Amino acid sequence: MKRLPYIDEHAISVHASAAETWSALLRKMCRDPEDPTTVLPGFRLEEATPPQRLALKGRHLFAVYRLVFELEPERHDPEGVRLRALTFAAFPGLHGRAYRALVIGTGAHRIVVRRMLNHIAATEADYTDAFEVAITDGDLRTAEQAFRDALGSEPRALGSLVLWIHRHVLRFRLGPNSSPDHVIGWRIMGSDQDEIVLATHGPLMRGQLTLRREDGRAILTTRLHYRHKMAARTIWALVGPLHRAVAPRLMDRSARLPRGVAVR
Repeated sequence: MKRLPYIDEHAISVHASAAETWSALLRKMCRDPEDPTTVLPGFRLEEATPPQRLALKGRHLFAVYRLVFELEPERHDPEGVRLRALTFAAFPGLHGRAYRALVIGTGAHRIVVRRMLNHIAATEADYTDAFEVAITDGDLRTAEQAFRDALGSEPRALGSLVLWIHRHVLRFRLGPNSSPDHVIGWRIMGSDQDEIVLATHGPLMRGQLTLRREDGRAILTTRLHYRHKMAARTIWALVGPLHRAVAPRLMDRSARLPRGVAVR
């Protein structure tokens, strides 16, 4: 696609990590939030560089366009990011100019993009909890390694039960447990030294797990967004107590492991 004229730019501050915001962006712009190629009708994927840049392109009778999302550190919020949406478009011919006046000139495009950014930035979930433990002095593991250590290389009886519940009760669509791109069947949306973000979804709900290690503490946060409110709420009322019992045990197990103390 040739270089298109710049139209406008809109941005919003998001009080969430880049990986969390990237996950929210894919949930908004993709039919399958784990597959950036499944962008919404009217767009095709041009570039996906997690968790920094998502570029979409498209065309119809009256316009050729690009929509680019960029994530960068928020200067005023060390725990947040700045999410920008840049639009480029050409409107060929008489009908294209009329369409531009209708979409751009009236401010409709600006309203739609701002609403989209606000929706992505909304981090409120139907269910949220967090558990934390102290990190042993000298523990140099990445967040991902600490998470995997908590689970163990092979699921024990309790781990197998959790996997069964995730797949058959919560009805999450899980990947292979042995995959390097998944943990407990949840896809890795972002992973660096201090943080790992996992996500999965199913017909009842979508979930996000974030393990962040900072200031001598490791914090595991669970967020659930219900798709079918009544059914999801009822099922989680039954499963939630098990989750709240297992999650702290896994955190404690990871913190107690001898390999938690790394040697440079």
